[in-house]
Amino acid sequence: MSDDPHPGEVVAEFSVLDEATAVTSDEDDTVASAVEGEYVPEHLDEDVQEERDRVEFELPEYVAACRYCQTTFESEEAALEHEWNCDLEPTGECRFCSGTHIRRDVREDHFYSCAEAEMHERRQKRGVRARTMRGQDSKTAVSGLRKFLLPQPHEFAAYLKWDKSLKTYFGLVSLYKMHDFEEYGNLRAGIEFDDEEWNVEFGYADEPGLATPDDDTDLGRWDWRLEGDEVPEFIVRVYPEAYSSFTDAKDDNRKRAYFRVRPRWPGIESKSGKSIPNPHGILGVDVETRGSYFEFDQYPSVLFEALRELRERQDEFGWNSFTGIDYQALSPENVHDSSNITDAELYVRAKKGETGKVFALDGTLHRISLILGRERSGYSKTVRDDRECAGYYHTATICAMRAAEVVGGHELPKEFKHYHVRNPDAVEGTPLENPKIGVSYQNSLYDDVLRFKDVESLYKELEEGLLNVLNWSDLPVTPDHQKYVADDYFAVDGEARMVKVIDNPLPRIAQQQDDEIRKFAAAGNMYETDIDLVDELATDGGNWSPAELAEAIGKDIDTVYKSLKRLGDLVIHEYGHVELASKHIANGIVEHIESARRTVEATLEEAADDIIRADTYGGGDGPWERWLRNYVRGRSDDRDDGRERLELAPQETRQEVKRILRTGAAKWAEVTGNDWKQFAREFAVVGEAYDTSAPLTYSFGELRQLVG
Repeated sequence: MSDDPHPGEVVAEFSVLDEATAVTSDEDDTVASAVEGEYVPEHLDEDVQEERDRVEFELPEYVAACRYCQTTFESEEAALEHEWNCDLEPTGECRFCSGTHIRRDVREDHFYSCAEAEMHERRQKRGVRARTMRGQDSKTAVSGLRKFLLPQPHEFAAYLKWDKSLKTYFGLVSLYKMHDFEEYGNLRAGIEFDDEEWNVEFGYADEPGLATPDDDTDLGRWDWRLEGDEVPEFIVRVYPEAYSSFTDAKDDNRKRAYFRVRPRWPGIESKSGKSIPNPHGILGVDVETRGSYFEFDQYPSVLFEALRELRERQDEFGWNSFTGIDYQALSPENVHDSSNITDAELYVRAKKGETGKVFALDGTLHRISLILGRERSGYSKTVRDDRECAGYYHTATICAMRAAEVVGGHELPKEFKHYHVRNPDAVEGTPLENPKIGVSYQNSLYDDVLRFKDVESLYKELEEGLLNVLNWSDLPVTPDHQKYVADDYFAVDGEARMVKVIDNPLPRIAQQQDDEIRKFAAAGNMYETDIDLVDELATDGGNWSPAELAEAIGKDIDTVYKSLKRLGDLVIHEYGHVELASKHIANGIVEHIESARRTVEATLEEAADDIIRADTYGGGDGPWERWLRNYVRGRSDDRDDGRERLELAPQETRQEVKRILRTGAAKWAEVTGNDWKQFAREFAVVGEAYDTSAPLTYSFGELRQLVG
């Protein structure tokens, strides 16, 4: 404010305020006084003052604190040690959802659970599989992910349904009446789809199977306007423009689609009077769909474009009145949720001579069927046909209950394939001489219904199943022109995406099953009931319940239940059903059943000799006698060196044999009063362990070192 304000300005008159007493003088340092002294009010409550005097605050001294987990440190060394090891320290960010990754996170687990990443992957895969984004950045948009080989769709079959679409069907009826099939044959037209030219062929089925609706059937606004007692069914075929007929295209194994259109209404029946399932009461069409080489999710779009063209052809007939084909009612977006898939296959074409580990006798396909296929329940099948050439037609089929054992999280039954064309010699020198490796969905083995809306999940399972079979057969899961060969449809190409490719679990599962078989063949704790029960399961077909097994082997039900418990992982016992755990175990059991029976018989003979052994071992209850009875199954004194030979009963591991030996030496020394080392001069020991196939023999020096 100026000392000489302009006229008219309002100036605050601070002079009217009382003069305040100065807190500090001009010479005082206010900062220093605040630090050196503590402010104490002049009128402090006495109780508060007493409390302040009584309580002494002891604040710990810390040199640092972690900004992420808030841990405090009393020394610099501890802080530095923690600096790069904090579990809560952010180490990255998800490129899709922007979520923060901390050190203890497994980033791959996040990718599988990230909804944004899954949505992005689905868009990328759909674009690539439709072959509409070639040359763009779709394959490198997720460059942080591994670029996996892209399989090619092969066979596909489904029943696609559309509700509220009877007008489409009656439009086809009108076209059927317009066209002169007797003079011109099937009606032909052309479309462009996916940047290619296609023939569209419209015809009708020779033997339709539906009965006409009753008079009281509610067809909505549609009257049944067909003559006679036939309900016509119409066929739409789509195949490459270069072929004169669908049959020629099929014979040359070209890309094609087949649609058989049938009407649907509530209460529909066949001509024979059999009720046709229509649980959702659809008043529309049911389209039997089959094809090859189109993407699985493209078939509704192919039909849509074909019907659009047929609708335009109706106008060319020049009729004044007709029912137009309502192709919009069959748009891909309107596919009914009850539509279901019955067949689907993905494949790659591998270079001839590089696929031996896929179809070999001990290869991946045979192991899948043998190790994962249950002996009695479920379904497993293996086919080996080398009549035309090596690896001509080999398959391994597993049911839904074993799908998750191939790849975790899978639930669809599948057939894994390695196959050549029908006549391999005819295609020698062409890409077709190289075999296909494929995986297909097996609808007949699925107790549930695979809906068309789940086509993405189907593709994912088939893709992961196929890539894992390649991986387990030492074939690359990335594009490799040295191992794979392109054909007219399969391109040795890849896409960066998330795929669950795991280490081969088959050797581990086989080893576990082999261990069970070996224990069975040599176990000293088996009973005769166990052998009889396993023998019955391995040699006699059919499904067994515990009661049926008890009757078959002549034992009571309690004995059978105890036996099943002892047999452990050799058998599967669930829901009143008993079977051997796998075909691999069944084969091993057949090979070792007699050996196991001899082991049990030898054990029974030992039991019969217990009285003699009791006399031999002193018959007392001392520590040495108890050890002999528990762990020694044979004694002899015919050695040239004069030492008595002790044959130990089989044990789980070599370490267990050594432990029992040292215990025996201690018991002998306790009873005789001799030194432990003297045990090696009196006895020669032979042992057996399940973790080694060789007998365990100990020289004098080894035994003395072991017990000394």
